[in-house]
Amino acid sequence: MLLCAVVMLLSGCASGITRTGYVLPKNPPPGSPQRGPIALQCKAKFDRNAVISLGSIHAYDTGFSMDCDEAYVLDIFCNEGRLLGAELVNITEEPQPNILTSTRYRARAEFLRFKDRDQAKALLSDPKYAPKAIIARSIYTRKRNEELITAIVMGGILGELICWEVTK
Repeated sequence: MLLCAVVMLLSGCASGITRTGYVLPKNPPPGSPQRGPIALQCKAKFDRNAVISLGSIHAYDTGFSMDCDEAYVLDIFCNEGRLLGAELVNITEEPQPNILTSTRYRARAEFLRFKDRDQAKALLSDPKYAPKAIIARSIYTRKRNEELITAIVMGGILGELICWEVTK
């Protein structure tokens, strides 16, 4: 158990990322937008003929993922979207962290560029993806996960002590 805990602590954030339909350039081209505006929306409604799909991304729990919270994953999504020239990161799947499936943030998204430049300028993020809301959820999830790990470790130690005493 101690070995598993050490491996988990040393692995850092190892959120799995699967990219479909694109490859990130090893060296971004000069002048590529690193911090330009990009909208985050969940299950956005739009005319498929009005957009160009630049690819999709999936962030998942590898089993050794630590501190891979919503802010971390969405930052990856936005940065990659900017590198591809997307105006919209459309979150298509976002299962909520829970004790039964995964305590880490997981999501799927597609990167979209609008053919109509005026439509692209009018894009806004969903209110749930406001930076303060994302940070608040990330802090809450990190605190909850730390408490869960502490409870598991303490429960394991307590169980070991009880077994030790009973089997003496």
